[in-house]
Amino acid sequence: MTLAQLEYALMLQRHGSFKKAAEQLSISQPGLSLQIQKLEEETGVILFNRSSSPIQPTEDGRQFLIRAEDIVTNAKRLSEYARGLQKDYNGALKLGIIPTLAPFLVPLFADALQQDYPNFRLDIREYLTDEVIQGVRSGDIEAGIISTPASIYGIDVIPIFYEKFYFYSSNEKPEGSSIQLKDVDYSQLWLLEEGNCFRDQVNNFCDLNKMRQNRQFVYRSNSIDALVRMVDNKGGMTILPELTTLSLTGQQEMYIKEIKGKPKAREISIIVPHNHDKDRYIEKLKTYIQQNIPKHMLSAEGLDIVDPGIKMT
Repeated sequence: MTLAQLEYALMLQRHGSFKKAAEQLSISQPGLSLQIQKLEEETGVILFNRSSSPIQPTEDGRQFLIRAEDIVTNAKRLSEYARGLQKDYNGALKLGIIPTLAPFLVPLFADALQQDYPNFRLDIREYLTDEVIQGVRSGDIEAGIISTPASIYGIDVIPIFYEKFYFYSSNEKPEGSSIQLKDVDYSQLWLLEEGNCFRDQVNNFCDLNKMRQNRQFVYRSNSIDALVRMVDNKGGMTILPELTTLSLTGQQEMYIKEIKGKPKAREISIIVPHNHDKDRYIEKLKTYIQQNIPKHMLSAEGLDIVDPGIKMT
């Protein structure tokens, strides 16, 4: 038997029709029928009940095709792995990044990586955390960058850096360069829309039950830049991760306030499926990210890492 014959059988199972499967495979219908017949003769197993409409696998055929799909998938992964061994990184990496990170992280490393490895193609998409995880699980994307720690069945987590949380306050109040959490006026706190992992982390160290009580104006956003503009124009405060502060103007930097006590921070990691086939690409991505962010962000020493509570089976 051949890999091509296994692929033909899987396509026939998917479409339940010799005509439709042949069209998808760009071969003739008699040619497809001949290859399926040869596969059945080689294995001694009748794979399909041809009298049914649509065509269905036999019980033995169904069991055979489950294993055939594993073989075809692993063959494709082996091919991808072989391409990844090329020294010039002549391949693509589909990457999902959470929106509270992507606009501030990608500009720091992407140009340097592209200049040194012009054939390394990055396909980056912004997704919420759950969407990144589901994309990695389904294979729609090959890796993700999210806030961790996380316990996700079938997923490996590779920590790459840590960024502290800061308050960003309007210039009226509070005074000083730091803020105690107990002194926060939650009615003046602008945060991201519910369902965003960053908001969930903030909820771990702020009492958000007090937020927006008796507030007549409610603004729901998934953009940190939008929250900064809300503070600039309407007052109040918001909470920013550290990389966000690097893009603020000199005037805006005056409104950054530290959180008193042990600095609270989030861990940022690359997530990949177990047994993935892009080891060299992931390692190169990690290296260029770590080379192009502030060096103190590479260590978690002295930080209180906020758990986003990601546990998926």
